[in-house]
Amino acid sequence: MQGAITLRFTTQAQTDIRRITNDLADLQAQISSGTKAHDLAGFSGGSARLLSSHGMQASLDARRAVLDQFEGRFDIQALALSQGATSARDLAQTIREALAANDGRGIATELEFAFSGVVAAMNQSWNGQPLFAGERQGGLPVKVGSLNALVAATSPQDIFDESERSIVVDLGAGPPLELGAKASEVSAGVFDAMRDLKMLLDSAGGAIGQPINPAIVSQLQAISGRLDAEAQKLTNEEGRTGRLQARFDTERERLSQQSNLLAKEIGAQADADLAQVSIRLNSLMAQYEAAAKTFSDLSKLSLLNYL
Repeated sequence: MQGAITLRFTTQAQTDIRRITNDLADLQAQISSGTKAHDLAGFSGGSARLLSSHGMQASLDARRAVLDQFEGRFDIQALALSQGATSARDLAQTIREALAANDGRGIATELEFAFSGVVAAMNQSWNGQPLFAGERQGGLPVKVGSLNALVAATSPQDIFDESERSIVVDLGAGPPLELGAKASEVSAGVFDAMRDLKMLLDSAGGAIGQPINPAIVSQLQAISGRLDAEAQKLTNEEGRTGRLQARFDTERERLSQQSNLLAKEIGAQADADLAQVSIRLNSLMAQYEAAAKTFSDLSKLSLLNYL
């Protein structure tokens, strides 16, 4: 009877040691990984909720990454639009000053400068992609490289090389947003006014001298007004770019906050409480030592001990 009792206690001590050893290994793994389980199966009923939270966080982070890509685009885009507007306004101002002074000798030179400025602005790119060519990824949206080529153009297609659709981005809430207007939408009027001015210069022998021929004063005044109006169109687009940038910044912050909240929720579900793990580890170590001592003591029992 004594042997049977000893065997039962010995077996129980072995079972306890195996159980405690497994629990210790699990706690050590939690300390090493910082998570409660090494795979979804270890979370039992919470695995579906945890998987859903991870999917939502991945979606939020992906959308935020898309917005991050455009962080530098809007600064360059606004600067290009400002350059185009300034070039048009400077030319309009030069014409008005020439009319006031009755001296048009500087108009031809300013026209060359303004044309180059607007072309450079509309052909501005960001990360290798033209800003004002719509969805098209390469090439330049403004094809004409000189005032003579502009005068020779007979249709918008001779001036602009752009896609039919503007480039858009989907923020996930509401309709997709247009990132920027195409070159033809914001600069066609400027180029039309410049072409008319170039043709006026050509008809005057290549330059408007001093004094200005009274027959073309009204034409110069009209071109000056058109240039101011078209410059305002570029400025309006610059303002829209700024508002769009602010909206992207707000959306990016909102996505970051949502992702952080999900990260906290995931952590609450999956992260190990290291303080609790440490307490359990110490308790199990004490149990392990007690079970090991019991097993050792029972293993030493034999009939010889009583002889």
